[in-house]
Amino acid sequence: QVLDNVNSPYGENPRQAAASLFFCMAPSKDATKPFGEWNTGRVLCKGTVIEHWLNGERVISFDYTDPKWAKEIELLRIRGADLADRGGKLWLQDHGADVWFRKLRMREIPEEEIIMADPAFEPMPVPPAALEKENERVRKMLESAGEKKRADEAK
Repeated sequence: QVLDNVNSPYGENPRQAAASLFFCMAPSKDATKPFGEWNTGRVLCKGTVIEHWLNGERVISFDYTDPKWAKEIELLRIRGADLADRGGKLWLQDHGADVWFRKLRMREIPEEEIIMADPAFEPMPVPPAALEKENERVRKMLESAGEKKRADEAK
């Protein structure tokens, strides 16, 4: 997630804040620079391990098949995403706000380069008020998916 945590309502929920894997995994801490300064990021995905480095600090490091993260991965599935279906693509998206990128590079990780999830990684906790909003959003998504399924079955 690319975001100004201070000036966006999404910044209140670490699972939706800068450096998060949106609506899935919060970073271990807020490593963002102040508004108006460039942040540097590095995302690594190899096998089932995902890492995100922000401004030189590893803020996400997990193996998405580890049962420890099942709840977080389920949140992503509810949104319609599947981490196993990544396939070497990078998508940049905005929602109407100004955003700038520079010096984007993509490389294939060599077979011999091993990336291990950090067993000590702990995402930032989601504050109760933000968790309540998130749970309501999940409820609406599930409700909408149920309605779509029923409509498809009625055809």
